[in-house]
Amino acid sequence: MSVLRRLRARLRPATIAGQIALLVVAGIAVAHVVATAAFLLLHESQNPDELPGVAASRLGMLSRLLDTVEPAARPALLASARSLPLIHVEAWDGHAPPGAVPVPDLPVIRRLRNGAGRPVTIVDLSAADPDQERSAGRLHVGIVTAGGATLQATLPNDPLRTPKQGALIFTVVFLALTLALLCVWATRALTAPLKRLAGAAEAFGARDDHVALPEAGPREVLAVSRALDRMRSRVRRLIDDRTQMLAAISHDLRTPITRLRLRAEFIEDDTARAATLRDLDQMNGLVEAALSFVRDGQARDASSFTLVDLASVVQTVCDDFSDIGAPVSVGRSRHVLVRGRPEELQRAVTNLVDNAVKYGDRAEVHMEASARGVRVCVRDGGPGIPEAEREAMLQPFVRGDRARNLNEARGFGLGLSIVQAIVEAHDGRLMLENVRGGGLDAVIELPLAAQVFAGQTVRRPAPAPAEAA
Repeated sequence: MSVLRRLRARLRPATIAGQIALLVVAGIAVAHVVATAAFLLLHESQNPDELPGVAASRLGMLSRLLDTVEPAARPALLASARSLPLIHVEAWDGHAPPGAVPVPDLPVIRRLRNGAGRPVTIVDLSAADPDQERSAGRLHVGIVTAGGATLQATLPNDPLRTPKQGALIFTVVFLALTLALLCVWATRALTAPLKRLAGAAEAFGARDDHVALPEAGPREVLAVSRALDRMRSRVRRLIDDRTQMLAAISHDLRTPITRLRLRAEFIEDDTARAATLRDLDQMNGLVEAALSFVRDGQARDASSFTLVDLASVVQTVCDDFSDIGAPVSVGRSRHVLVRGRPEELQRAVTNLVDNAVKYGDRAEVHMEASARGVRVCVRDGGPGIPEAEREAMLQPFVRGDRARNLNEARGFGLGLSIVQAIVEAHDGRLMLENVRGGGLDAVIELPLAAQVFAGQTVRRPAPAPAEAA
């Protein structure tokens, strides 16, 4: 087996163009081999004189000629017909001997009548002639034409061979199936490295980006695979550098922010002191939000996920907001289990409820089943987000001041980005849907734990749907 594998590896072209050319040539060669075999097995005899059907047709034409010529010329015509192959023709007086019966409806008799082209009377003389045995494959008949011409003849009684249509159709179908299977097998073998390469590229940046790159295949695929591997290493290095840089900035900024906060306490002007402390709080919040976005956007190990009761998470978040007097209500809820980190799911729901309270004056939370698992919908009472700006709102540091009615700038534009990073890490998706009559539905859709264990989840989140009715 190893010898055959090495031989196949040596004979297989190294490029995609060479493999496609080999596939085409192999298909043509197989088609020619099958067609040649079918021709050798199914071709008819090249000598028509050896066919019983041809002999019967010639005897019918002879009967027709005897019917059209003068009676005086009939003996000469019969004498010249004695040289016809496979048949023996003699004169006959037209009187059937005792024991003669009408000829049965045999295939050669039907061919004889068709060759005559006009009504003829055919009598079976084999029973009256002990020298002729029908079982031996010969038939002795007497023929009387409509014009009164008579003759007797001996001809083969072999069954006529019908055209081998069934065998021909089977050969054509077999050829088509053979070529189709060959093409499917070769195409799958050719595109398998491309499929693995596409899977590795699609998984890059996701939670399970450990998909191995193809190490065998056409030369072009291997070149792209090596380039993608180098690109993955560079991107990972850039992401690590960005994370380390932001962590260092956060650590270095906390000390001067703390010192500025202490100095601000000695400002005698109450208005200036409050404004300074508010600015320092905003600076500290910006640093913490940036670090949270980077941390929540990193790849996660699925082995650390646990079973989470999503309804309990939603109820906990809504209770926390209600305790501080925020207008948050819980509608329908479903006690379902999902796989993930409870603190991250709680943070995602908290961000959506906080946005609804800030920008829509209220938050109505409810859960419902969906084709992908379960949906957590947070609805507010604001004006919604224009469709042209909806995609941009999911980008980091993009704020919705233009889309919402705000008296002052609040937030850093990272809330929805953090939610999207958390939801995608849990194999879910985040959707923003405008509600007819006003309001916005921020929807988190997650797969159920049973679907995750069954391998039915969709790894990549689907695009956000169109505006809801």
